[in-house]
Amino acid sequence: MFKDFFLFELKLRFRSISTYVFFLMPFLIAFFAVSTSDFGPIGAGKVFKNGPFALTTIFLQLTAFGSILIAAIFGPSILRDFQEDTYQLLFTKPISKLAYLGGRWAASFVTTVWVFSGLVWGAMAGAFMPWADRTRLAPIHFWWYLQPFLSVTVVQIFFLGSLFFCVAALTRRIVVVYLQGVALFALYLIGLVSVIATNKLERFWPSVFDSLGLIMFQNVTRYWTVVERNTQLVKWSGEFLYNRVVWTGVGFLALLAAFALFPMSAEVLGSRRSSKHAKEAREEEAAESGRPPRRFGVELPRVTQVFGSATTWKQLISMTRLRFFNIVHEVPFWAIALIMIVFVLVSGHFAGRSNGVEVWPVTYLMVSVVSGQSGLFLIIIGALYAGELIWRERDVRFEQIHDSLPLRDWADFVSKFLALTLVETVLASVVLVCGLLSQAMEGYFRFELG
Repeated sequence: MFKDFFLFELKLRFRSISTYVFFLMPFLIAFFAVSTSDFGPIGAGKVFKNGPFALTTIFLQLTAFGSILIAAIFGPSILRDFQEDTYQLLFTKPISKLAYLGGRWAASFVTTVWVFSGLVWGAMAGAFMPWADRTRLAPIHFWWYLQPFLSVTVVQIFFLGSLFFCVAALTRRIVVVYLQGVALFALYLIGLVSVIATNKLERFWPSVFDSLGLIMFQNVTRYWTVVERNTQLVKWSGEFLYNRVVWTGVGFLALLAAFALFPMSAEVLGSRRSSKHAKEAREEEAAESGRPPRRFGVELPRVTQVFGSATTWKQLISMTRLRFFNIVHEVPFWAIALIMIVFVLVSGHFAGRSNGVEVWPVTYLMVSVVSGQSGLFLIIIGALYAGELIWRERDVRFEQIHDSLPLRDWADFVSKFLALTLVETVLASVVLVCGLLSQAMEGYFRFELG
């Protein structure tokens, strides 16, 4: 049965166009990071663009920023049966928990490793481009590409994928999986900013417990010369070894938790859902009992339906308001917004304090710092809720009723765009207020709003 689930999930993944789109993303970024001079984490200098140091840096950063891709592969693999309501039929068969969970996880792991192998092939292809600067390129050594991929990217995929898989299996909600990815990345960035801004020489423990490896790699290679960066790979010793062991262990613990806590029973899973619906029904019945009895036989007033331009504009305003409040009433939105606020406040606290040099926390500096740090969260919210707005009617099985409404197509789509734009505008205004608040917290009250 393990083989059946594994091959089924693998075939399903490689028949989906999204898998190949995911592969192209790291492929193209690594390709241009090696083939062009002004792209990627390795700037000007004498360090080879395809040397061990550069390749490890590229793999580390793209794997960290690609955690959302890992969530997008591992999460749906275990949630598909619950989204399609096929788990009740599936769990009536004599299926072992190891075969079901293990097959889905293993197929997701293989798919994700293949997706991120685009880093290797993209970096290798970029070295052969005719426009590449040959003075910044070393001869092709396949081990320079493979060793960072195995020691950095594959370990990160195992740790993050196991964590996402565990959360998806226990919560059975894809929004929680994505929210966990965003929260993990945001909290990591807060710690990263704090460690770098303090500029301490002793970073052993931050390196060991660095979940994404950026602080760890910077600490290991801090005093490497140009020759060492162009010829030497990171060895499995010291902080690097301890870091890999710690987070591989966390991945194994997440898998054990998923295996131990996942209820392999349609009755248990169904009873949880039915009990939730029963509770909602009881609450609705209790609310109805306190109301006065309804009166029947009342003649309804006659209305005249008007579908002119004025009605269309009223519908546009109404739908925009409805979709705006649909977004801001969701718990994941507030969670992401709260993480963003904490992150920009921490970034604003360290603004202008790089490498021991302090400047006055003037308004334009504070606002520019927090605006730059909030860009990633605005992109995440825009991407997440753009899809949510487009597919909301289908997700709640309301699309047929919605399509029969007397609402013009352009008004429907424009209302979604305006609602998302309004949400982004409100968040940008909150970021501006956070910049002013950061300035006030630094004791500088000369606000320059002009």
